[in-house]
Amino acid sequence: MGAGFHGGFGTTHGVYHQSSIDNNANSMKTIYPLTKSGYFGEKGKNCRIVLTDSPQVTSVDFYNRLSNGGKKIPLKNGKGMMTVLGDGTRIVHRLITKTKDSPAVEIAISGSPSIKNQKIHFVYKEYNYD
Repeated sequence: MGAGFHGGFGTTHGVYHQSSIDNNANSMKTIYPLTKSGYFGEKGKNCRIVLTDSPQVTSVDFYNRLSNGGKKIPLKNGKGMMTVLGDGTRIVHRLITKTKDSPAVEIAISGSPSIKNQKIHFVYKEYNYD
């Protein structure tokens, strides 16, 4: 049968159900290491921090890798994208946040013992935290 049999998802239908935060995080661990405690980046004041020369480019790359195989949905307020993985994990990416020049990715974990819920801001390496 055609795509209608699969609810219109075509070949991505099976991928969506197989995607998981653990698999995606494992496949990107050489680029974005995960701490033993289950966090990406460094500890910041109220979130995790990834230092980079290009926050927007790095945040897009991180989001695309972490959300691989998931169902992408634009946020209702138009300020970002959300991906739902097959394991139920929700990943939100916002290029514009309240923190100037600091895109963010929020991860709401579902069913992973090794990765924690977290918010990650991508900031310029020379950013002064004080």
